[in-house]
Amino acid sequence: MFPRFIRFSCFLIYSASIPAYADDYIPDVLAKSKYQLTDLVLPNDTFKFLVAPLQSSNRFEYNHYFPVVVGSKSQFFIDNTIYAKQRPLETTDLNSSYIQTVGDSVRVGYRELLKGSNSFWGLNFGYDNALQAGYYYQQLGVGFELTSPNFQLVSTFASPIGNRRYPNPGESVLSPFNVQVNLPTGLKNVSFLPRFYFVYDHFGDSSPGGQLQLNYGINPQLTLEFAVSYDYISGSGGALELKWRPNIPIAPTSGSPVNPAILGSYAGPVGNNGTRIIRLTGSDPAFGE
Repeated sequence: MFPRFIRFSCFLIYSASIPAYADDYIPDVLAKSKYQLTDLVLPNDTFKFLVAPLQSSNRFEYNHYFPVVVGSKSQFFIDNTIYAKQRPLETTDLNSSYIQTVGDSVRVGYRELLKGSNSFWGLNFGYDNALQAGYYYQQLGVGFELTSPNFQLVSTFASPIGNRRYPNPGESVLSPFNVQVNLPTGLKNVSFLPRFYFVYDHFGDSSPGGQLQLNYGINPQLTLEFAVSYDYISGSGGALELKWRPNIPIAPTSGSPVNPAILGSYAGPVGNNGTRIIRLTGSDPAFGE
């Protein structure tokens, strides 16, 4: 009788403990064998269109994320973004090209799922370039990311290489440092993204800055983003961005090896985060994530 009572008590204690973990992501053990990370972490694309004030530049971006090696808990990937910036509509230089700047940004990255596959951390580094008015600018960049269903922390830094300034246009490449946090607002499909950044001109100018951004997920593929910023070098600014991911990866409802809430980030681009779009003196911050 007593051993039976002990077994029954243990069963009650175990059963009562289940609700405490109901909000955690726990993969379906029986269905887990159906899916591997290689089934979900697949190449995908992102398109962005940014609308800025008349005195600033509109921008179009295309990003391709490509996983190179995918293991059971980690991956190595390549992230490539090409972009074009329009000449400001309000400008005194009417003889300049309608497309003011074209550029490319490449990142090689590593991401690893943390315990429970409910979050991940990652590192990335790479090379960026921009061609503006016949002048070629370059920089190297590095980034760190930590992502869970409830927040995302990103920190990035970039530094120019090669020619930091051409005498004729007198524009130099700024070194930006950025820290941003993506937080839920409690509203459905709405998140809040505060960003602190610091820009440094190797020829003497520097300034801290801040950016506030609101993201609204229209659907899993389409996101509308609005951002405002201020720093001493560029003053105040703002932009509206539409982000479209037509083939965003979607995890199955049962048996997923990764929390479905973070798959879009784990198998997606690292974003701009204020540093990948080369910033010259006199230009706006790189709005958008």
